[in-house]
Amino acid sequence: MGLLHYLGGRLDEAVATLDRVEDDGEPADFGLLFAWRASVQWIRGDADGCRADAERAFAVASEARDDRALAAAHTVLAMLAALEGDRSANEAHYLRALDYAERAGDVLQTIRVRTNRGSRHLEECSYEEAIAELDLALGLADLAGFASFRALALTNRGQALASLGRFEEAVADLEGAFELYQRLGSRMVAYPLARLGEVYLARGEWALARAVFEEAITHAEPAGDAQGLVPALVGLARVLAADEPETADRLIEQALAFGPGMGHVGALVGAGRVALARGDLGRAAALADEAASAAGVRRDWGGLAESLELRVLAADDRLAERDRLREAHELWSRLGNPVGAARVELLDALLVDDEATAKEAEDRLRALGVRGEQAGRPPRGEAPPAPVVVQSLGRFRVLRDGRAVPPAAWQSRKARELLKILVARDGRPIPREALMEALWPEQSPAPLGNRLSVLLSTVRAVLDPDKRFDPEHFVAADRGAAWLEVDHLQLDVRRFVSAAREALDARRAGHRGARRRLVQAEELYAGDFLEEDAYEDWAVTRREEARALYTELARALADDCAAAGDPDAAARYYRRILERDAYDEPAHLGLVTALEVAGRHGEARRTYRAYCGRMDTIGAESAPFPRGAGPAVTPL
Repeated sequence: MGLLHYLGGRLDEAVATLDRVEDDGEPADFGLLFAWRASVQWIRGDADGCRADAERAFAVASEARDDRALAAAHTVLAMLAALEGDRSANEAHYLRALDYAERAGDVLQTIRVRTNRGSRHLEECSYEEAIAELDLALGLADLAGFASFRALALTNRGQALASLGRFEEAVADLEGAFELYQRLGSRMVAYPLARLGEVYLARGEWALARAVFEEAITHAEPAGDAQGLVPALVGLARVLAADEPETADRLIEQALAFGPGMGHVGALVGAGRVALARGDLGRAAALADEAASAAGVRRDWGGLAESLELRVLAADDRLAERDRLREAHELWSRLGNPVGAARVELLDALLVDDEATAKEAEDRLRALGVRGEQAGRPPRGEAPPAPVVVQSLGRFRVLRDGRAVPPAAWQSRKARELLKILVARDGRPIPREALMEALWPEQSPAPLGNRLSVLLSTVRAVLDPDKRFDPEHFVAADRGAAWLEVDHLQLDVRRFVSAAREALDARRAGHRGARRRLVQAEELYAGDFLEEDAYEDWAVTRREEARALYTELARALADDCAAAGDPDAAARYYRRILERDAYDEPAHLGLVTALEVAGRHGEARRTYRAYCGRMDTIGAESAPFPRGAGPAVTPL
């Protein structure tokens, strides 16, 4: 019972149940009990409590000479060593734990040890080794039916894949882990959610990142789960750093309060990023140095590379710190992390005005799925941005002359909502009565006319606070309706829709350069239209229009890549379609075919079975395994 509560992330219940055990009983059982209770203390970041129970578990298991109990004891001793940064002891205990678990024929503990060893490789940034270990754990979990450890292994493998720049595969693993944990009702769902947030943040999908970080916190915080909570707090702080600095500071302080432990290097780097966003270069530099020291002790080479980047960004004279960038680039390259390597190359090229190298780095980042400002600057040759830019793909932001409008400038949440509604209309007038109904549902429109007029004035003041233009230059209205003057400001959704249609038309007409235009249009899609307003009726039409165009773009690129003999690129685009629509049958089957052609046969069969499961949930008959993609398989 204690173990079931633990696997469900119900840590208080787990401890209460384990504490109920009577003093009499088999010594080996007590060894297991103390080991699982130590695991609870470990998750909470309680090193002293974990050590006390782990040492008792080892003493009892040694006296009993029980292989199962010894496996559990060595596992928690390995976890304790990781918490304290002792990598040698961590590896030695895991090797002993694996030996004892296999001698005892304890499949659950064998899966657990292999999953944890995968996590250990992750912490040292040995991503390929982590994936190999986790594949073994997943194979055993599939055979034995241990869903909780399968979910944990998928979470760890997703993190490893993301570190290798394989974002689409990472999202598939993390969403699979999320669904398993959710089905089990486990609060450990915070783990894949936090990692999903990190992927979305890396790709520049800010609204999605914020949503999953916030959800992760709601699961991890009540359980006191430090391992799930700290990454989510840090990630959310980074998302909010520019627009809500005070909230970001509070979140970072909460994360740092957990002290040294598994997520401490990430918390220090995150705190430095938040300080950098506030313009506090001195604090950012100090945190970068502290993070570098902690990363060196823990052999966290990815954390060290991030701290070196941060140190350069926080320097008064960045050019004088260029050697740190070279060191960071060497680390990222050695670790096989293409996103980190390209990001550092871009920063270095910008420092020395090497436009050609900067463009190459930006192109590599965009090819990996990194969007918007995370991928650097807009492509060279674009017209300068309009005085007002409204971003609505992914997160909603307004930029004046390239600078984000802070939330405090709006004075009213309704004013932001009014602008969103006008953006969704794409310049078409919307009757005042319809606006009032959308903004104040279930209220009589009669007394709302003045309130709407005040909101229109607020929006105009936000877009043009210095009154450089005519009052109706951006937002126009008459007695019956209001609308945006879309030619006077830049709407990212409008820009994407136009580029997508032109690129698809060029492809259908067989024009030279159509592939390049498809790629450029696909890169403009930073996320679904107004993702934070997913349930608002007034956003649905524009969202579905943009999403459908994106799906058509991605499918065209996937098909073209497959035809050109590049199945790996085709697989990436098919996965991007499935991120938007998990029930898109042609994308599922195209992905299976691409994986088979690429020689990834086991993955192709797992993907086909996942597709069959999706079809089964909606009562649709699955298509046969794609002809020419390999021998048929039977869905499980």
